[in-house]
Amino acid sequence: MDHNDLRLIEKGFPCHQVGAETQRERGASSALPPLYFLHVWWARRPLTPSRAAILASLLPADTDPDWFLRQLGIEKRVVEINGQQWTLVGQLLEKVEKDENGKAILPVDDGVLRLLSKEQERRFENIQTIARLKTSNVSLANDPVLLRWESESQPIPQPLPEVGECLAVKVMPADPAHVNERIVFAKSDNVVSVTGKSIQWTPEDLYGYGRAFLNAPEPVSEPKVILDPTSGGGSIPFEALRLGHKVIANELNPVASVILHATLEYPAKFGLELVKDIEFYGSQLLDHVSKVMSDVTPFSPLPPQEIDHLKSHCKLCPDVVPIFNVPEYDHTGILYCRQVTCPNCGGEAPLLNTCWLSKEAGSQWGVRILTDGQPQNGKVRFETYRAVKGKGPKGEDPDTATVNRGVGTCVHCLQAIDAEEIKRQARGESSVGKWHDRLYCVVAIRFQPKLDSKGKPLRYKSGDRAGEIKTEKVRFFRPPNQRDLDALAEAEKRLMENWDRWDAAGLIPTESIPLGHKTKEPLRVGMNRWCDMFTPRQLLGHLTMVEELNRLKPIIIEDLGFEKGRAVVTYLQFAIDKGVDYNSRQTRWPRGVRFLDHLVVMTIR
Repeated sequence: MDHNDLRLIEKGFPCHQVGAETQRERGASSALPPLYFLHVWWARRPLTPSRAAILASLLPADTDPDWFLRQLGIEKRVVEINGQQWTLVGQLLEKVEKDENGKAILPVDDGVLRLLSKEQERRFENIQTIARLKTSNVSLANDPVLLRWESESQPIPQPLPEVGECLAVKVMPADPAHVNERIVFAKSDNVVSVTGKSIQWTPEDLYGYGRAFLNAPEPVSEPKVILDPTSGGGSIPFEALRLGHKVIANELNPVASVILHATLEYPAKFGLELVKDIEFYGSQLLDHVSKVMSDVTPFSPLPPQEIDHLKSHCKLCPDVVPIFNVPEYDHTGILYCRQVTCPNCGGEAPLLNTCWLSKEAGSQWGVRILTDGQPQNGKVRFETYRAVKGKGPKGEDPDTATVNRGVGTCVHCLQAIDAEEIKRQARGESSVGKWHDRLYCVVAIRFQPKLDSKGKPLRYKSGDRAGEIKTEKVRFFRPPNQRDLDALAEAEKRLMENWDRWDAAGLIPTESIPLGHKTKEPLRVGMNRWCDMFTPRQLLGHLTMVEELNRLKPIIIEDLGFEKGRAVVTYLQFAIDKGVDYNSRQTRWPRGVRFLDHLVVMTIR
C-alpha cells in the first residue's frame, strides 16, 4: 500500500461545506429529494454527502476544492459587471443562454435591466442597514459576517450594460457554511436590538442557488464499480450512477430491495419513456376504482352558506353563478372522530382534542357540537363554521376540546369520562358498549370565477381554452348529511358481501398485529389485526384497487414485456401503498402547521 497516495476523504475534505448543505437538504420536508417520496424508508442517507463520500474516496487529496464543491452541486451562477459580481437567481437563470461556442451568456434586454435596477436598490438598502448596525453597536464594526455582507453589497459601478450586450456567466462554488453564519448573525441579539427584528435575507444574500442535489455532476471519464451491500433506500448507489459509475447494490430487507429496483434499475433501464406507461395504466386503475366506488362517494348540492359566498363573490356578474352552483365538487377528505358512550348519562360523547378544522390565514374553519338537550341517551350533531381571528360567528372558540390527556368530557352532562373507561370501550370490554368512528365533517373543494379589478370574470385569451372563464378553488368544510351516511353504510355492506372472496384470495390483511414498540397504540385501542386499521369504506377502496391491479398485471406484462411491465406494476404498487398511508384509521388531518390528534379518514378518489 502506498501511504503517500492519500484520498480527498482522508485529507482536505470540506466537511464544513458538505455539512452545511446536508443540513439544508434535510431541513425542509417540502424540498427533500424526490427519492424520499417514492416509498417510506427510515434510514435514507442525504444525497449531498452520499455523492461527496463517493467522489472523495476516489479523488486524490490534492483535488481542487472549488471543483469538488461544484461537482457536489454547491455552485452558483454570476456575471461580473465592472469588477463587481452579480449572483443570478430566479428569473435571471431562465434568461441564460448558450453562445455559438457553447458558453453560458446572459443577453441583456429590458427585463434584465429592470432586475439590475432592483439589484442596485437592494444593495443600497443593505448598505443603509449595515451603516445603522455599525453606528448603533460598535462591537459590530469589525464583525467578519457584517464586513463580508458589506463587501458583497457594494453598488455595481457605472456604466451599466445596455440592451443588446451579452454578459459572460461564470459558475462558481457557493458557500453554504457562511450562509449558516449569516443566518445566526441575523438573529443575534446585537442585530435585533438595532433593527427590531431579525434581518430578512433575500436569495441573493443567502445561498444564491437551489438545492445542491438538483445539480447533476459531470460524468467521470473512467467509471469504477461501486459496491454497496447494505444500500437501504439507495442514496449512495443512486449518486454513484449519476456520477457515471457502475453499481452493485443489495439489501436483505424485501421492501428496501423493491425500492432499489424502482430507484436505480428501472429509471436507468427505461428512462422517461416509462412515465407515459405508468400514467396510462394508472389512469385505467383509477377509472375502474372511481366507477366501482361512485355510489359510495356521493356528491351533494352546495350548502346554502357556500351558495351565499358564491353569490357574494359574483355580485357584479350574477349570470355566471349557475355555472358554478353544481353538485360535482370534489371531496378531498371525510373526517371522523372516535365517539364513546358516556357511562354517566348514556349520551353520545365524541372525542375531539380541538374544534379547529383549518387555521390557514383567510380560511379559518371550526366545528361545533350540538346536542339534542336530552338528559339521558342524548344525541349530537355537528355544524361547521368560518372563523375570523380565531372565533366563530357566535363567539365559538375552536380551541374547545372534549378530550384532553386521554380523559374525555361528555357534552351532555359535562361529566368526565376517565381514560380507563375510554380504553375499555375501545377494546369492547365496557358494559355501555364499544366506541365507534363518527363522521363529523366533509372537506370539499368548489370552484368560482377569477375576477378582474371590475368584478368581471377573467377569460383565457388564447389557446385551446380561449374564451373559457378562469377559475379558482375554494376549500370549505360541511357537516355530513344523510347521503354521506347512507354511502358509508352501503360501503360496509359491499365489503361484507365480498369479504369471503377477497379473504380466500389473500387480499385482506387479517394477520394479527404483533406486539412491538410501534404497534402499541393500535393494539391498545382494540385494533388487533392489520385490517382493523381501516374503516369499511377505506378497506373497500384499497381492496378494489388491489384486485384491479392484479387483473391488469398480465395485461401490462403482455403489452410491455416482462421487464418493463414489472417496472410499471411496481410503481403502481407504490402508488397504492401511498393511498394506504393516507387512508387509515390512524391518519391525521393537517389543519396547518400542526396536526389534529383525532381520527381522520381520507376520501379515496
